[in-house]
Amino acid sequence: MVVVVGAGATGLGVAWDLVLRGVPVTVVDAGDLGHGTSGRFHGLLHSGGRYVVSDVAAARECWQENQILRRIAPSAVEDTGGFFIEGADEEGDFAAEWVAGCRAVGLPVSDEAPARLRGLVPEVRRDLRRVFRVPDAVLEGFRLLHLLRRNIVKRGGVVLTHTRVARVDMTGGRVVGVDMEGPGGRDRIACDVLVNAAGPWAGTVSQLYGDPIPLQLGGGLMLIFANRHTPVVVNRLSPPGDGDILVPHQSVAIFGTTDVRQDDPEPPPVTRAEVLRLMASGRAMFPTMDSWRVLRAFTGVRPLYQPADGKGEAGSRRVTRDFTVIDRVRDAGVVAVVGGKFTTFRAMAERTADVVARQLGVSAPSRTRTQLLEAGVSRAADSNGPVVCECEDVATAALAPMTAEPLSAWRTPTWLAMGPCQGTFCLHRAAGLRRQRASAAHVAAEVGALRTERDRGFTSVLWGANAQEWALNRAVRAESLGEALP
Repeated sequence: MVVVVGAGATGLGVAWDLVLRGVPVTVVDAGDLGHGTSGRFHGLLHSGGRYVVSDVAAARECWQENQILRRIAPSAVEDTGGFFIEGADEEGDFAAEWVAGCRAVGLPVSDEAPARLRGLVPEVRRDLRRVFRVPDAVLEGFRLLHLLRRNIVKRGGVVLTHTRVARVDMTGGRVVGVDMEGPGGRDRIACDVLVNAAGPWAGTVSQLYGDPIPLQLGGGLMLIFANRHTPVVVNRLSPPGDGDILVPHQSVAIFGTTDVRQDDPEPPPVTRAEVLRLMASGRAMFPTMDSWRVLRAFTGVRPLYQPADGKGEAGSRRVTRDFTVIDRVRDAGVVAVVGGKFTTFRAMAERTADVVARQLGVSAPSRTRTQLLEAGVSRAADSNGPVVCECEDVATAALAPMTAEPLSAWRTPTWLAMGPCQGTFCLHRAAGLRRQRASAAHVAAEVGALRTERDRGFTSVLWGANAQEWALNRAVRAESLGEALP
């Protein structure tokens, strides 16, 4: 039995790779699916273009995995294409170095007329000097995570969310079991190999088996705009920095990101000052950005590997975006994987699973390069019954199979409470469905927790129409729905 700690893209990817080799796997996560970094990114399926100068290894890996993910998970990829833009005020000749870097890693790049991009994205800055097209795309992160879980379970794997690893039993210097705490209380599972894929919490998990992992954590802020604004990914042609990428994502657009070193694996709180600084950076690409409506702001944490001889940069921009598989104590039955990007999760998982297979004496090779992730029931098939969430058109048929799970787990498969009203009405309707399987007090606590999570990303962008809607939503909840507000 292999226990994987972390139900993000990497942990689920490791489990998927192993079940395809016939290895029994249990995935454990203290939160929901994608609770950490995998659920808090801008949605870019990297072509590698952002790293061809600063991190060649990561760039090459991104381009390879970009092509693989398009084949094995087409339902989770929107092939928008991407552009890198250079303004007339850019100094030096970074473009020449960047084009050379693209060619060195085999990344297809074409020089485009600025007028062509302006035709696609009218709000982009007018004084473009050069524009390049690359095969960027949009990765539907939550859709991919649920695809992975569905396929893992279909092949006999187990995925446990809201379940914390409390203790790793190391007997004779080797892992033999894991103690877990979950909704059903405390439990124990025998374990031949433990895989630490806990992302920002990998350092914390590593303390449980006595082999600390040095991580450099970087907090990043992203903004979700209420309209799509662009049909393509738009990147600023410069070394990676703050506020240099806009990604269309379904009916919205995500702009990011910042990079601030931190010690806590939990996503940092959002401040209005940070939001305004990020929007100021965005004006260099989109002069009208101040007039765009910010739907919400959110933060994520990058877990980058920083060996003991690292120089400790103030931020994490200079730490490689490539990944590392750690297998320092080869007979301990413990493997860790850190770093990397969502785009490269499959490669990270394959490399990790190779190490695990060797430890178990399993000779079956990885099959994830070619194995299609089978899609579940289409959203159209879940449209029967009364509508619970008007913003995202979520009907009872889509929610009925999830009534045994906490309300927080309903969001990512369906987008419940993630639309413009941020759950003002639909959470009460969803609570009625959840009440069929849980007590009133328990459901009320879940509603409160989800309200707090939604509010966290909204209160830092309360100006203009947002402030008006915020006041209206609170009034509706208090006066019409009888909800007690703080």
